[in-house]
Amino acid sequence: MKKAVLLVFLLACPEIQAMAATQQDTQETSAKVFTAGEITVSGKKKYANEKVTSDDMEKLDKKTITQAVNLLPGVNISNAGGRNEGMIYVRGFDMRQVPLYLDGIPQYVPYDGYVDPNRFLTFDLSEVTVSKGYSSVLFGPNTLGGTINIVTRKPEKPFEASLKGGIATGNEGVSTEFGSLKIGSNLGKWYIQGTLSAINTDFWPLSVSFTPSTVNEDGGKRDNSQYQDVSGGIKIGYTPNETDEYTIAYNGITSSKGVPVYTGSNNPAANARFWKYRDWDKASFYYIGKTSLGGETYLKTRAYCDLYYNVLDAYDDATYKTQLKSSSFTSVYDDKTCGASVELGTGLFKNNTLKAALHEKYDMHREYNVGQQAKEFEDNTISVATEDSWAASRNLTVIAGARHDFRKTIKAEDLVSNVITSFPLNDNEATNYQLALNGHIGNNQELTGYVARTTRFPTLKDRYSYRLGKAIPNPALAPEQSWNYGLDYSVKPLQELKLTTSVFQSSVSDVIQRVDNVSGTRYQFQNTGTATFTGFECSADWKPASWFRGFAGYSYIERENKSNPAIYFTDVPKHKVNSYLQFLYSRNTWILVETEFDSQRYSTSDGKYTAGGYGLVNLRANAALSGSFSAQFAVENLFDRNYAVSEGYPEPGRQFVLSVTCSM
Repeated sequence: MKKAVLLVFLLACPEIQAMAATQQDTQETSAKVFTAGEITVSGKKKYANEKVTSDDMEKLDKKTITQAVNLLPGVNISNAGGRNEGMIYVRGFDMRQVPLYLDGIPQYVPYDGYVDPNRFLTFDLSEVTVSKGYSSVLFGPNTLGGTINIVTRKPEKPFEASLKGGIATGNEGVSTEFGSLKIGSNLGKWYIQGTLSAINTDFWPLSVSFTPSTVNEDGGKRDNSQYQDVSGGIKIGYTPNETDEYTIAYNGITSSKGVPVYTGSNNPAANARFWKYRDWDKASFYYIGKTSLGGETYLKTRAYCDLYYNVLDAYDDATYKTQLKSSSFTSVYDDKTCGASVELGTGLFKNNTLKAALHEKYDMHREYNVGQQAKEFEDNTISVATEDSWAASRNLTVIAGARHDFRKTIKAEDLVSNVITSFPLNDNEATNYQLALNGHIGNNQELTGYVARTTRFPTLKDRYSYRLGKAIPNPALAPEQSWNYGLDYSVKPLQELKLTTSVFQSSVSDVIQRVDNVSGTRYQFQNTGTATFTGFECSADWKPASWFRGFAGYSYIERENKSNPAIYFTDVPKHKVNSYLQFLYSRNTWILVETEFDSQRYSTSDGKYTAGGYGLVNLRANAALSGSFSAQFAVENLFDRNYAVSEGYPEPGRQFVLSVTCSM
């Protein structure tokens, strides 16, 4: 069925090309942003190293938000190999500490406290904005290290459409087909946007340099690496006047995926798992409204309900046919989260913009193995926040904010000898506050300094999971706390050159960290004490001529557990460099060279297992074949580098990608 959808995309392409033949050869540099889905960090400029536009994602062919945010300095990606999930780190903080939002709506599986970013496709996005260290208190709770907000598109014209289809191939033949369709209409007071996108991967090819080290992987096609993602959505908006807007939207994801088996150096905590996710499904329904109350006062409201459902099959061996061993099972997670927020803002006070927000969210998790009783968990979180932006002078703005968060555990069930009991129920509350100064030095320089005290509540999984018998629950986990300090500087020494740099430090207390080998090979999440994350970022964006553009970014981070230096932080390299050079014949005809270097990173907290450093080169070329029809060809991992971002889980080798796009 999913392959049939992709085939329809490809067959329909000539039709849209014909419809678009009369359109002018003009395109915006990025898609129309759905501004109602943004949450502005007041007084802090959106630097180039904090945003990925739709133009960036299309040009560099980043199909998932994991790939997209990896373009930014200070952002790293990893792979939770045991579940074949992506993970995003922002200045060393993971997605439980840097929440993901869709049009300002929090996105996470209630039990895990995060969601697999690999399941979120980028074809229907206008931008992805990353706030590092300092983010508006209006986002709500758990923003320990920042936020990631993915913003959808909004149509501009009475009719607009775009169709894309493509394939990827390697040493073992065609591995992937993908496609997307976007249709929208804006008639003034009403607009509608519909999207559908899909990826079908039968396997990914391993590098020819990969040397099989276990009986579970023989090279060539990565065993059990298949996945299928279908994502779709519809948004209907009403704008009765220039100040008000009301939108209802649906976004759905249906997926299935294999979990490639560990191939590493006999790590006892990463033994072979023969897993497949039969279902990984998500449905989001939400409403966003903004109403002018007269003058400079407004009211913004959000309401949403997200449904998560996944079924995991664990098999006996690599045949993936039988479930007879005690280690085999079928696990069902059925989660729901519902919430709402109200934001009131006013500019009635001289030189001030004052905002206040109230959030409430219910998280419900239900899990069971087939043949066993279900366990249920429930949390309720409430946040109250206020933020004031004061224009102290023409060139200086002072931003102060505070938020108080409450988390009540309503239910946390345990299953002991097939009898339902209750874990201890612990409630938490925390206060967050921050201060920032934003100044302009002349017309081409901007400097922002900030300090923020932030918190993150432990997730249901942090507190109560046995992790398939490999972990010891810890219901008494305390919230993490962090003092974040940073200085951001941006300058344009030339009209064609923009430079940005940042220095930062986070002092984290009550760090929630996986501690390996607590009892034999069993681990536990503990508040291991205090830690510091210290780092530096810089980037340069250079456009000296219409035919050339260059970008380079570098980030350095040192993460140290002050209380116990023998416990290492995992999955983030100290050094990362990424860059690209683009040579343009015209806006839609160009050649691009993209590079990335990452240094070594730890894969276990005892430091015994690491993923080595690596360098990658991608080549891309795009050709405008007509006013609305273009084709892109790419060679990804040009030198077929054998590498991993998590020890024992090799990444794809060289692949050739061909795609075609029709737009009007």
